[in-house]
Amino acid sequence: MYKVMLVEDEPLVRLIMYQIIVWKELDMEIVAEAENGVEALAILQKRNDIDIMLLDIQMPKMNGIELLGAIQSIDSMKKPIPIIISAYSDFTYVREAFVLGAFDYIVKANMDEEHILPVLQKARQMLKRLDASNDLEITHQVNEKEVPDSAVARLLNFEIQSKDMDYSRIVSEVCNWLGEINQVAVAVSISSTGEMISKKEIKQTIKTEMDSAFLKHIVYGEDANEIFLLLTVPQLRSEIAIRELLYTTLSLIKTRLEQYMNVRVAMGISDTVDGRKHWQRLMTQARSLVSLCFFEGYDKFFYPESGIKSCVEKTSAELRMSLKAKGIEVVRLLELENAPLWELKFDQYVKLLKGKTRFEVNETRLILTDFLWELGSLLYTQEVQWAGVFDHSHPFEQLKQFHTLEDTLQWIKRVCSDIYRFIHELSKKAYSPYSIVEKAKEFIHQHYCEELSLGMVSQWVGVSENYLSRLFMKNVGESFIQYVTNLRIEESKRLLKQGYKIIDLSEKIGYMNSEHFSRVFKKVTGVSPKVYKESFQDE
Repeated sequence: MYKVMLVEDEPLVRLIMYQIIVWKELDMEIVAEAENGVEALAILQKRNDIDIMLLDIQMPKMNGIELLGAIQSIDSMKKPIPIIISAYSDFTYVREAFVLGAFDYIVKANMDEEHILPVLQKARQMLKRLDASNDLEITHQVNEKEVPDSAVARLLNFEIQSKDMDYSRIVSEVCNWLGEINQVAVAVSISSTGEMISKKEIKQTIKTEMDSAFLKHIVYGEDANEIFLLLTVPQLRSEIAIRELLYTTLSLIKTRLEQYMNVRVAMGISDTVDGRKHWQRLMTQARSLVSLCFFEGYDKFFYPESGIKSCVEKTSAELRMSLKAKGIEVVRLLELENAPLWELKFDQYVKLLKGKTRFEVNETRLILTDFLWELGSLLYTQEVQWAGVFDHSHPFEQLKQFHTLEDTLQWIKRVCSDIYRFIHELSKKAYSPYSIVEKAKEFIHQHYCEELSLGMVSQWVGVSENYLSRLFMKNVGESFIQYVTNLRIEESKRLLKQGYKIIDLSEKIGYMNSEHFSRVFKKVTGVSPKVYKESFQDE
């Protein structure tokens, strides 16, 4: 029977954990309790037989994060599986806990069997696999030093294969660690939704789920936006079974990253092969597959059968010539004082680009760069530089910042619209900056409770994001994001005073989840929504 310890300073929560779960049916029993991290650490050092630790984050003397750090620093101690118990306002700490090896988490607002039981069942499955393998040190944690990041990085260098001795040495390192049966590479593309994301946090989140699935793996990434996962599945022979296991595990990773990091995720999954010299090809294939998210959007998995449509060089050249001609026609029509004409021609340009083929990402950006050059030529004839219309003079660098073709094309259309207005309206002062801002504010007040972005508002008022951002700061005195955030927080204060539950509040004011809302609320006000609400209840 697996031994469980409760580490929680609230007696009511400990009582709930005793009563809500039939522990014997899980082959578990609660054998120890602690009210803080100091007590828990002493128990762990004394007993050395605890299998699962249900751990609160916010505790006196030593909190949950500090306890996890202390456990990791003591090599001789048995490492129980940590399951975090958290409030919504602790979400930042939950992310830190996962970096320190947390297995899963339970939100205090969801303290019922429906939410707790699946987490405990998952932990039991892991313990059974650990018992079967009888190799806790290897299966429960992966030592990244076994295969240096520099070795994996060199696999992405096409020239390495021409250096037989170096390439053989690198793949030997990888194969000695992962094996040679059922090798798979996964490329993970991560698009931030505005928050700074840590490569360390992302890698640890991926590693936690891979460890739980007992898949031998290496996680590599030079930055937080592109992560590579090299793995083997030697225990399975059926390709269908391998695909199902990978889908389940990668889906959990995707959910965790979206939930903890507030990001969008896409993954490219390579072929499954055996041997010693395929890793470079598999990584290249996975990277090519995940690049399809530029054309098809995030929140997807791309397998080899997704296929990058190859196009004959002649056809590509013809398409490029046709696109160039249509782009020049769009630019010519921008000079005419007839907006529907250039918009119609631009839509035809977009349809041709999206409809004929899926170019390689860099090639597509080169095609769009050509279009920007044509726009620049138009500005030159008007004796205007990019900086005269936009916030900066480097639109070609900004082009690279967009993660999908759809977002890129929407931005370019807004650039065209901005140039058109500059030539035909703004230059004649027929469309004042003040009226643009007032129109934007009106739209924000009508839609701030929904998912809202600067792009949506700028499209509504008919100017580029950069231009609207500059006008907003100049006329309102704060950025677009600050304005929307303050508007939402003021509304949330009003609703909290009326007794709204925090869990029901986030969607009502335009945030994707309660955890994200709590973080923003505390950052703006200095206190959590819970503390703010309780301050009025106590009056």
